Amino acid sequence: MKEWSVLAYLVGDHKGDADSLDEAIASELKAICDAADTAGFGRISVAVQVDFRRNGRTLRATLTERPARSAGMAAERPRDNPLSRRIIDQLEWQKQHKVLSFAGRLVQGIAKKLRTLFLRVKNLPDLNAASEDVLQQFLEFGRKECPARRYLVYFFGHSFGPMGMFLDRETKTRSPNSLRLNDLADAIERNQGHASIVLFRDCFMCTLETAFQLKSCADFVLASQAEAPILGVWPWEQFMAALVGGGESLDIGRELGRRLTNFLSQKDNREPFADVPYSLLDLSVARQLAGPLKELVRALDSARGDENRRVRCATALERARVGFPDDVQAPGDPALIDVLTTCDNLAALSSDSVSGPANELRDLLTRLVPFSFTLLGRHRGVSLYYKPTTQEHLDRSFIQATDPQEEKTDAAHYQRLALCKESNWGRFAVDPLSTG
Repeated sequence: MKEWSVLAYLVGDHKGDADSLDEAIASELKAICDAADTAGFGRISVAVQVDFRRNGRTLRATLTERPARSAGMAAERPRDNPLSRRIIDQLEWQKQHKVLSFAGRLVQGIAKKLRTLFLRVKNLPDLNAASEDVLQQFLEFGRKECPARRYLVYFFGHSFGPMGMFLDRETKTRSPNSLRLNDLADAIERNQGHASIVLFRDCFMCTLETAFQLKSCADFVLASQAEAPILGVWPWEQFMAALVGGGESLDIGRELGRRLTNFLSQKDNREPFADVPYSLLDLSVARQLAGPLKELVRALDSARGDENRRVRCATALERARVGFPDDVQAPGDPALIDVLTTCDNLAALSSDSVSGPANELRDLLTRLVPFSFTLLGRHRGVSLYYKPTTQEHLDRSFIQATDPQEEKTDAAHYQRLALCKESNWGRFAVDPLSTG
């Protein structure tokens, strides 16, 4: 059993006609395998599942130490192992007959390069990557094939933040679906699963909704409050080196954050965005947030009956919205408010009943967010959904659905999240205060 294993779930399916995510995922997968073969050799195992959009199939694989023939004998070389030999033979046959698939070319490139680790590959039919069952099956597969004391679970794909991740469909069905946050948590937790660190290369996932939902199945989350760039390969050799370096999960989470943000500090690595804010969330603190947040909701609701209070509180909340998805110089989404900025704005209303719970919540945020990075300083650690109140914000939001049926479906799912059940924020968030 290793100290760490990496379970990587990469999804190319998304809205629109572009195929750019497939190539980005292929490059990222190769970087993960290369890093496991060098910096993590012998100490970290990897399980991956890749859902390529244009390939129409799902790739599931593990990368582990080569199995030994018997006690005291050296492990087999990949090309000597029958399974690896069959994979490479099949890929060579496909290449000769010009039917080599996109996934096949990728596996071929990885299999030929590896000399130290053992590659097992399963070519599966197209699966619904946005299904709780499919994710759970992969995680169960990863834990079985790559047993470890601690797991880093990595996600790469499109996301709607609090409204869910990915967009995929069951085979031969018309309506795609997203993986909701409660489904994400249930998939990780099923069969007594747990993640030490969940790393998101997915937009808008650094939210209180994520922290509340994963608090029973993970220890730490590393995620962005804004968009995560599609292009560019993350520094996986540095990540693997941080994992094998040892230490508590909190220290390793901080180190992963530092290495990622050093990488994103370079303009070429965050193109086209002026900022890619990332934070580490300590989920052990999430449970303590419910009380102050619930009190804050009660105080904000009471302002509806007082015009002056309502306008002051509404203005404080509106000033905490940060950025737009279509503005690379000011990334973010107007359906999200920065929680620390919100607390500061409300605490400044010192004579109002909102100031007390706002101050209490603000004090807890310093413990919830032990590490954060931003170049522009507009994002300050963690976000929270709050429905836009102006037409411009509604039109420019990526998270807030404009189709009435989609909005209704999203709202129903949102109310089921742990954050909404424990704090009543969901009821307030979909019926925001207006400054008008």
